[in-house]
Amino acid sequence: METLTAVLAIIILAVVPMVLYALFLWWMDRYEKEPLGLILASFLWGAIPAVILSLIAQIVLDIPVSEFFGSSLGTEVVGASLIAPITEEPFKGLMLLLLMLFFRHEIDTPLDGILYGGLVGFGFATTENFFYFLDAYGMSGMGGVLELAFFRAVLFGLNHALFTGCTGLGIALARTSPRREVRIAAPFVGLGVAMTLHGLHNFGATLSSLTCWALLISLTSDWGGVLALLGLLIYFTVREQRILVLYLEDEVEKGTIAPEDYPVICSYWRRVGQRLGALVRGEVGRWRRLGTYYRLASELAFARHQRVTVGSDEVINRRVDQLRKELRRLRQEL
Repeated sequence: METLTAVLAIIILAVVPMVLYALFLWWMDRYEKEPLGLILASFLWGAIPAVILSLIAQIVLDIPVSEFFGSSLGTEVVGASLIAPITEEPFKGLMLLLLMLFFRHEIDTPLDGILYGGLVGFGFATTENFFYFLDAYGMSGMGGVLELAFFRAVLFGLNHALFTGCTGLGIALARTSPRREVRIAAPFVGLGVAMTLHGLHNFGATLSSLTCWALLISLTSDWGGVLALLGLLIYFTVREQRILVLYLEDEVEKGTIAPEDYPVICSYWRRVGQRLGALVRGEVGRWRRLGTYYRLASELAFARHQRVTVGSDEVINRRVDQLRKELRRLRQEL
């Protein structure tokens, strides 16, 4: 019974913090919520396939490293700071590449890339933490689990989301940037930054067994990266709001959206107020339709922005026309 309780506690410690972090990241995507199916798929990709594929690659690459260094700290350092980043980050980033190939229209802005990348990272961290916590329980009991949980779920709880968020940002820039050189280089730069930050984190964490001061390398690289990525999230959120203001103004004249809806659509908090009011009145259907109406209006603004910056093509023109038709229909229903 004690073991069962411990396993349950370990599951909670591994899952709950990462889910809470993921929910906060999802909240940051204010103007055009991504499909729930893709949100779950990204998290689960990080939690299952990315872990399995990374583990297989690490087992294969660990053989020559062990043969060269033998059983020493060098083997541990190389495995953690070199092998782990070059195996884990590409397999985590594979989900973002699949999204780019099969759900291209869902990546409207750079913020979407950070969102999907962060979700993959949180999923990966969930599974990794579960096995680390199990190992700590076998060696030191629940005291060891709680101590490790502080480091892996709190102090360094955002690191995998940071790493894969950089990869996601690179792929999103390749999708949305008007500059050809950026579209070509961004995915490789994003993945390179992800592997570098991952390597620095693992290097400091591994050497901390010799001197605790080495942990400052991990702390500096992780939290410096997190703050930088958070700053970009805020910047891209403000930028999205400006795109709405710019590209939806003439949609009022076209009859796509109502004049009174324009200021609401361009304000996150007004959206929340309108939908909350419908929910309080018990108008669940209206609450849902308002959510769809606001989301489609955002998609229209982002599609028009891409048409100007990236270039017009038949696919995006059809999407703009379709979004306008759906918005007019919803406006009549509302």
